[in-house]
Amino acid sequence: MRLPFFAYLILLCGAAGAILIPRETVTQRKPLGNVSLRPRVGVPPGIRLQFVSPAVTGFATFSLIGFYSALIPSVLGETLHQSAPLVAGLIVCELFLVAAVAILASGMFASQTATRAALLLLPPSVWILVGAEVAHSLALLVFAAALGGLAGGLGYRGSLEVINRIAPGDRRSEVVSSYMIAIFAGNSVPVIGIGFLAAAATALTAHVVFAAVLTVLAGVALLTGLKFAPRK
Repeated sequence: MRLPFFAYLILLCGAAGAILIPRETVTQRKPLGNVSLRPRVGVPPGIRLQFVSPAVTGFATFSLIGFYSALIPSVLGETLHQSAPLVAGLIVCELFLVAAVAILASGMFASQTATRAALLLLPPSVWILVGAEVAHSLALLVFAAALGGLAGGLGYRGSLEVINRIAPGDRRSEVVSSYMIAIFAGNSVPVIGIGFLAAAATALTAHVVFAAVLTVLAGVALLTGLKFAPRK
């Protein structure tokens, strides 16, 4: 059972090495003693309305990713009668693999185009997931995972690019940190809410509510993004 942890450690070492490859973007370097290490989080008043759409996009897409990461094994076991860990692992792997390919392959698209495409793909991906539970269909679940991965990859890449573009140069770190708080709250908080709702009602009811909330969030992000789109 130690093999997965060793494999994960190897991947982490590879990721740590990859961090050394990108070019440093800081042009005016300071001595380490003059650098403030106090965490800074905040969004300047002038870009708060522009911040809403990418932040909500990140929250919604990472909510879907968090759902797959945490709850797909129980969905497979309870509704599709697939209890093998390998099946759950393959579904989650599919989601992340499609997301990674989408991030790498969508460089030709503008950030706002990628973000809006993700928001349009998000509602069908989560409702097809609910449909897979109702129909007890593994094929539908596989399709939903692929669509969710595409939405997640495009949503993360596009929304993060928008955040980096609208953030003032001297406050980029705190704006990006605020965005990261939003997406990782999306990665965890909705899953906890689904757990409480499933305990009070049924798992399917909780998942329907989850799909409805993500649909509303996608609509909010799309409308605010269209209204307060940053200038190119």
